Amino acid sequence: MDDAQLAQVESLCETLYTGMPSSGGEKISREEAQSRLLSLQSSASFIPQCQYILDRSQSQYALLVASNSLTELISSHWNNFTIAQRIDIRNYVLGYLANNGPTLQDFVTLSLIKLVCRITKLGWFDDSTHRELTDDVTKFLQATVDHCILGLKILNQLVDELNIPTSGRTLTQHRKTSVSFRDLCLFKVFQLGLTTLKQLQTRAITADHRQEVILGEQALSLTVRCLNFDFIGTNPDESTEDVGTIQAPTNWRPVLQDPGTIELLLDFYANTEPPRSNKAMEAVILICSVRRSLFPSDKEREAFLGRIMAGIRELLKNQTGLQHQDNYHQFCRLLGRLKANYQLSELVKTEGYLDWLELAASFTTQSIRNWQYSTNSIHYLLALWGRLVAAVPYVRPDSGAKGHVQALENHVLNVIECYIEGMLGSVETVMRSEGALEDPLEDDGSLMEQMDRLPTICRFQYNSVATIILAKFDPLMEKYRELMSHLMTSSTESAPQNVAQQVNVIEGQLTWLTYICGAIVGGHSWSSSRIGNGEETLDASLSKRVLQLAQGMDFRLTSSNGVGKADVKLEMAMLYYFQNFRRVYMFMWESSGSDSMSMGGMKLESVPSTKQKVYQNMFENMGLGDHTVVANLIVTKIGKNLKFWPDEHEIVSKTLDLLTDMAGGYSSSKLLLTLDTVKYLASHHTHEEFPFLNVLSNARKRTTFHAILVRLLLSPNGQEKLGVTFDQFMEPIIETLSQLGALDATQLRSEAARMPLIGVFRDLRGVAMSLHNRRSYGMLFDMIEPRHMPLLSRVADSWFDQPDVMISLLRFVQEFCHNKANRVNFDQSSPNGILLFRATSDVVCAFGRRALSASAPTSGDIYKSKYKGMSLALSIINSALGGNYVCFGVFALYNDPTLENALDISLKMALGIPLEHVVAYPKLSSSVFGFVEIIFRNHIKTTLALDTSVFMQLMNAVHEGLQSSDAQISSMCANSIDHLATFYYENSGKDKPEVHNFNKHLAAQQDLFTSLTATLFNLLLFGPPQNHWAVMRPMLSLMLASESSFTAYKDHLMSTQDSTNQALLNESFNKLLSDVNRSLESANRDRFTQKLTAFRVSTRGFLTL
Repeated sequence: MDDAQLAQVESLCETLYTGMPSSGGEKISREEAQSRLLSLQSSASFIPQCQYILDRSQSQYALLVASNSLTELISSHWNNFTIAQRIDIRNYVLGYLANNGPTLQDFVTLSLIKLVCRITKLGWFDDSTHRELTDDVTKFLQATVDHCILGLKILNQLVDELNIPTSGRTLTQHRKTSVSFRDLCLFKVFQLGLTTLKQLQTRAITADHRQEVILGEQALSLTVRCLNFDFIGTNPDESTEDVGTIQAPTNWRPVLQDPGTIELLLDFYANTEPPRSNKAMEAVILICSVRRSLFPSDKEREAFLGRIMAGIRELLKNQTGLQHQDNYHQFCRLLGRLKANYQLSELVKTEGYLDWLELAASFTTQSIRNWQYSTNSIHYLLALWGRLVAAVPYVRPDSGAKGHVQALENHVLNVIECYIEGMLGSVETVMRSEGALEDPLEDDGSLMEQMDRLPTICRFQYNSVATIILAKFDPLMEKYRELMSHLMTSSTESAPQNVAQQVNVIEGQLTWLTYICGAIVGGHSWSSSRIGNGEETLDASLSKRVLQLAQGMDFRLTSSNGVGKADVKLEMAMLYYFQNFRRVYMFMWESSGSDSMSMGGMKLESVPSTKQKVYQNMFENMGLGDHTVVANLIVTKIGKNLKFWPDEHEIVSKTLDLLTDMAGGYSSSKLLLTLDTVKYLASHHTHEEFPFLNVLSNARKRTTFHAILVRLLLSPNGQEKLGVTFDQFMEPIIETLSQLGALDATQLRSEAARMPLIGVFRDLRGVAMSLHNRRSYGMLFDMIEPRHMPLLSRVADSWFDQPDVMISLLRFVQEFCHNKANRVNFDQSSPNGILLFRATSDVVCAFGRRALSASAPTSGDIYKSKYKGMSLALSIINSALGGNYVCFGVFALYNDPTLENALDISLKMALGIPLEHVVAYPKLSSSVFGFVEIIFRNHIKTTLALDTSVFMQLMNAVHEGLQSSDAQISSMCANSIDHLATFYYENSGKDKPEVHNFNKHLAAQQDLFTSLTATLFNLLLFGPPQNHWAVMRPMLSLMLASESSFTAYKDHLMSTQDSTNQALLNESFNKLLSDVNRSLESANRDRFTQKLTAFRVSTRGFLTL
């Protein structure tokens, strides 16, 4: 590289990152600039050019590109370098950082640091020099302040690099390196981080304020990273905030146990601003979470816990740093974490436990009162109290601090009372803020976190808590009834402003109480230790209020014909309550209905179990009637929601979820069949009764609604109990099909037909989804075939360009022809399988022909407007071809073009979509490559009869799909190759038309097998690990089909290696081929697959690219 080429590279880099070339540079697009610069990463021969750029360039962007390219080259071509060369590159980059690091931009520095750390990781076991990086970095720490910052950045990146698996390396290799780093260096790195913090604390480092801030941030980040290291290979989930136990090695004990360590971090927390202070608190959380076995005795562990508790008490007393949101959040995490890692029996023995408990309770109540600043942190505090009360049964009352149980009871009650008051008060505060404050009821994630924590805490002092809730609930209910009597049948919005505000506040407060009651009732435990202590009577008291509220809301809705609606959030809270009530109190509804059983003609009175007694006691105390009455009340509410909330998508969705869960339970589904409301739903499932069915955004919910009803209808004795036969249930749907079928082409394509078409196909799909056996499937088939089947292809032909109609139709056909649970199983003499395939083929062909002839959309989402329909059409054909209910040979025998047409149109659709688009959309690629795999598996004759140009286009698609990062796609393409190679191996030399066709294709593309073999072996040796199993399956059949291709690849690979590697590679190939027979039996395939795995592992260690 010379100066002119360097200037050209700098211009390309400026274009890539800023959009404008440097002065005098060529004006090109960013994409073109990126394409040219990527050539620097294509071969190891570009390493000198990258070094030249680093040495000579003044452009920060050029330095970044050179550094990134070096990292990529080193990672991809690691085996191309000798050990000495690797060390030279490492030393070069370290020297470059030492000389130029302080003057470089941060993004360049970080890229170079990543390069050094990557070399260190990959070469860890090559030479001791790599393992001495920590010592080399110490020199940075002892130089200038800027070098010290640089050194800390290197250590941070090094810990990350050694902790996080690198793509292309096996987990075994990663863990081997990671464990060695843990044992040799990690503790020293941890000490360097703490030492830097001590020097900053004692002002031993002379630096300006900016440098002090950066040094503090880097040192604290290093401390946190070291403590977060995956010490024992558990691969923790990084997406969760909850810290697991820190499995620190034993030799860390002196530092972690040293009082000075915690004091240092707490001092940093107290005397700095975020992000340093919250990083310090994060480090304290991690140190609190170290494993129990790290301490040699209980006494030392108690002393350690005592120091942490003392530190927390001081922070709570002084409110240190808690005015900052980030600090506050981390401190709440610390409190929540404390009980998770220490047993209550240990906490109560700690000096000052009662003070700590009082301060923690005070802090919690203060946080709840100031909920607007702490919404995302409250659940950590609730988790602390939940864990404390859950452990009380396991602690002797006389151990530890005197009266600790009584103190905990008092504080928990105060916390819960404050929580209830705080949340009820939040409603008015949010309303007065006029949008300035976010409503905590609308933050679903945080709300559910809090509700998950409540049951354990509330049930600790359930009597007292229930009294508090009822004291709030009853007056609110009374006031709400009073307001409703004034509003009568008018809506809340039409009321005077002061009345409307009152209603909104009361409904908001009732929403909170309904959520809280739902959470508590949902926390009822049927375990033997908790059952029979009278908690069900308290559940009954709370449930009675909520159910009365539901009745009141329903009455207002019905009497006003849907005008007098409650707040949406209150309706959502009611559904949450119903879900929890259903989960806890619906599983025994069948057995509680009878108290006797018969045996041999005699009727014996059975003794109710403890659970049944509790269950009956619950409903008796509720005073609303038996379980059937309560169930009917819930289902009536479901019906009202579906009737009067058609446009509220979230309510419709959650309501149907509740109905689905009720219909899915064994006892609850049996109970549903006896309810009048369910009988009404089954006989009036039309949009006239339930307007939500006619709202376009609820189209998917039509499917769910009908799936639920059909599941109930077809359950044992369902038709008898509901008083509706399947034929009667289907009458409205069949009538709609008849009306649509009677329309002429113009009328069928009119806007008036759009919604009926979408609706009827969505309904039919829901019905088909719930047909799980031959009998029920046959009932639907007989209704549709032959009278209504032609309508499907007519719709496909008329509405092909309207995605909403076509998706509804195609999804129904996809479900209808899917042979799940072998339900599509007709009599031996029945032509229904062939008729079903004909109808399916007609729909796909009608849609496919029109879609292929239509011009591509110039704007909008091309997937939704074009590819989604094609994807579904191909999925339909895949289901039909693989359904095992059609003898496809019949079509050719009787000159029926149905199969030929279906394959022809499907192939044109599959190959008519640009390959880059196929790969870009996962569902589309799954359909396309699924179709390709099935025609190679079951229709190889048709596939080989294609024109050579089309066949090669197909093989090109398979070749590309084989290299997909999606394991499912590469697996389907590998199977396609396996079917093809197996056919050729078993039939080559035979006088068959399909063999002659294949030979004609091979004559036109002689390197077909050679290129496939090379790709498969390259993927095995150098590809991502998730694809290995997929690519190994066709290798044996391919090698047997074309031994010359395997030999050619072997010779080519040998030619790229030096003489030492050639000998090793030859030995590996000989091992691979030993004891392998020339057959494709399963045992031989499995043996060869195992040998391929061993071959890959042995060659990866020395192969150079």
